[in-house]
Amino acid sequence: MTTDPELTLFCLAHAGGSAHPYIRLGADLPGRVTVVPLELPGHGTRVREPLLHGMTALTEEAVRLIGERRHEPYAIFGHSFGSLLGYEAARVLTAQGTPPKLLLVSGRNGPTEPLSHRPFAHLPDDGFVRGLQRIGGLPEALLAEPELLKFYLPAIRADLRVVETYTHTPGPRLTVPVTAFAGSKDVLTDPASMAAWSRITTGVFDLTLVSGGHFFLQEPEFRAALGARLTRYAATAGRTDAVRGAVARAVAE
Repeated sequence: MTTDPELTLFCLAHAGGSAHPYIRLGADLPGRVTVVPLELPGHGTRVREPLLHGMTALTEEAVRLIGERRHEPYAIFGHSFGSLLGYEAARVLTAQGTPPKLLLVSGRNGPTEPLSHRPFAHLPDDGFVRGLQRIGGLPEALLAEPELLKFYLPAIRADLRVVETYTHTPGPRLTVPVTAFAGSKDVLTDPASMAAWSRITTGVFDLTLVSGGHFFLQEPEFRAALGARLTRYAATAGRTDAVRGAVARAVAE
């Protein structure tokens, strides 16, 4: 008799966001999935630490955090800015011989695609906020709190600058499955460019469109889709373990 394998799901937030709210995803996921939010310097509970600037520094930090908490098997999930960071971390971890079992991304076109908006991270605060509003890149709750918004702007700006200056570096493709999620009303993505995530892996790729704009992670439809995908992973991994066990027993006999 086999049981579904445990899976550690590391989560990376959108630009300027704290990963901590992602712990709530666990309520709608298979019981043997453990959600581990990854908090970056200058964000959330690490807000007093200096911000990191540049994809290289951020990737090194994400890889370090995953290495400290990694239990096999594990997967990486990132939203928007977090999708790019999760992908780059997966590349490094794969090169180190410890790839994730699954990469899940949402709210960001494939890394080989051009930027989906005109850069504005360099603008003064007023213009920067207008740019965020124009692309739907701010949660409504944050817009309603001007002082709180001002507090978070440096982190949002730093992360968005990374997105706006990102250039995909050619290299070996991932070999793991990649799953992408996109909001049907998200102006920062389009189905064809989301499907471009298939280009960065030799593994299975699937794309799910859900209702909503850029911030759809709390929507029941997305949570159900994420849970279903992780359930499929567990079922596939369970069958693989069963086959390996049968082969091992046959060889032993």
